[in-house]
Amino acid sequence: MEDNNITNVELNTYSEPPTIITEDENGNIHAEIPSVEIKKVNLPYRKGFSNAEETLTPVEIKVSGELPSWLSGELYTVGPGIYDIKYNRMIENEGVFESATETFSMGHWFDGLPLVNRFEFDGKDNKVKYRSRITSRKYETKIRDHHGIVTKHPFTLFKTHANQTPLAKLFGQKRTDKPEMEPCSANISANFPLYKSGEKPKVFCQNHASQIVELDAYDLAPSRVYSWNDINPLFRGDHASPHPHYDENTGELINFNMEVYTLGTKYNFFSITEKNPDGEFIASVSAKASYVHSFAVTQRFIILVIYPLHGKNAGINFKWSDSILDSLTYRPEEPTLFYVISRAKKQHVVTYKSDPCFAFHHINAFEDDDDNLYLDIVCYDNTQVCYDLSLENLRNGLVVELPLAEVRRYVLQNIQVESTKFSKIPQATQLETLQNTVVGLFKNVQPVTYPLPVANYVRCLDSTLELPRINPKFHGQKYRYVYGIGLSARAATQDGQIWDSLIKCDLDTKEVIAMWGDEDCYSSEPVFVPVPGNDNDEDDGVLLSVIFEGRKVKSYLVVLDAKTLLEKARVDLPQVIPLSFGHVTI
Repeated sequence: MEDNNITNVELNTYSEPPTIITEDENGNIHAEIPSVEIKKVNLPYRKGFSNAEETLTPVEIKVSGELPSWLSGELYTVGPGIYDIKYNRMIENEGVFESATETFSMGHWFDGLPLVNRFEFDGKDNKVKYRSRITSRKYETKIRDHHGIVTKHPFTLFKTHANQTPLAKLFGQKRTDKPEMEPCSANISANFPLYKSGEKPKVFCQNHASQIVELDAYDLAPSRVYSWNDINPLFRGDHASPHPHYDENTGELINFNMEVYTLGTKYNFFSITEKNPDGEFIASVSAKASYVHSFAVTQRFIILVIYPLHGKNAGINFKWSDSILDSLTYRPEEPTLFYVISRAKKQHVVTYKSDPCFAFHHINAFEDDDDNLYLDIVCYDNTQVCYDLSLENLRNGLVVELPLAEVRRYVLQNIQVESTKFSKIPQATQLETLQNTVVGLFKNVQPVTYPLPVANYVRCLDSTLELPRINPKFHGQKYRYVYGIGLSARAATQDGQIWDSLIKCDLDTKEVIAMWGDEDCYSSEPVFVPVPGNDNDEDDGVLLSVIFEGRKVKSYLVVLDAKTLLEKARVDLPQVIPLSFGHVTI
């Protein structure tokens, strides 16, 4: 394994003071720059963006503290494991060709080749077993052979220069049936009804495009790769959400695939169940091409939120750009649109609009008895955060303030009333225009214009939050508590810092009510594990999160009381797990 450790140096932040202009008694002008104290900020998180090793053989690791006796089962996490790949090439030196070693590096935090981790809990005996695997070794070899990445489909990369010629891209776009050739590091899930009972348990990793890699749930070996349209040709497209919804009440796995074609873009929604593994088409939404990281589902509705991050050159770049951010551009003059799909009617029933913004993560959505829909989303003012999380920025230390998200609660009022208005325009001719209206075009009839209703919102917290998780039993229901990664008081006052704590927020009181953190430690996405049999006490359970300790360059798993965020147990890991923005499952 290549040694890609980053030296622990200090980042100097310097703001040049204004020049002082003075005039002496003889009329001579003097310019003086006063001396200033340069503020030094130590950023240990920078070491969390290096290549990882793997632990292929399960190891039992020491638990400090006491696990809850009821905690048993597996936790799976996925995130970047390989950022840098060394390769040899011939160079000319004074007329003589000789071998030189160079390094191809990913350009963005989200583009690292995946490292999958498995934790097995035995609360009764206070034991934890751990193993891990880098699941794209063949892809790593191909990058080494080609001195870069030959992309096979749109949305392969988030923001990385592939270091390939257009000709290599043209001849390299061939689908693969080798799972180690498809890196999927955005999400890992066990709630996929894609294997039959009696088969060996599987877990499933997804990327930002539409690929899924199936892994053995025990040794994490990749066994199969496929796209959503391999399951059913009606599910065609090139970009699916890496956060599909699993409805425990119906047994449905719900997702979409974005299909870009000559005349427009469709988001094709579908569901898959254990009884119907071939899946069922739900509905299509016609909208502009965008990057949709997550969406919302309630008992009656699916809500697709399209932020004004749209295709460049009328979407032409989409098929040919290697990276997501190279094919899309943010348009602040356009609104954010909320497309509502009825699960019962299996059709798009109404569209709402709101102010332009951007988000990765929905938190939850629910309905009330007055026919209103509520969506809680972690929102940014624009897409700047996507660029700030480049690998270069994170390795060097952020020299700009990290854009802070706010938790917004959007209200889509009077769903049935607005749906009735919307239904009077034939769906085949419904179009969203720049005037934020839907226009129905009728032969020999004056066009009918329907103003889009507004989705108003309120700010739910005074603190920032990312990678939100809730008690899974409250998905689609009114709820109170959300957990995530946040900024400690120290980090919030220092330049160049990233999320360094775990927080618990009360959405009723709009405040952070508990926080966990340790010096120079950085958290991954927390996962809430409820106490078995207690469906009413929303915060009765534990929170699990993998922590990177920057100063010592080590990782550990922390187990926190979900009510207080007091530490119950800590498990030191046999290897470093790089910092991750990926989704975890238990």
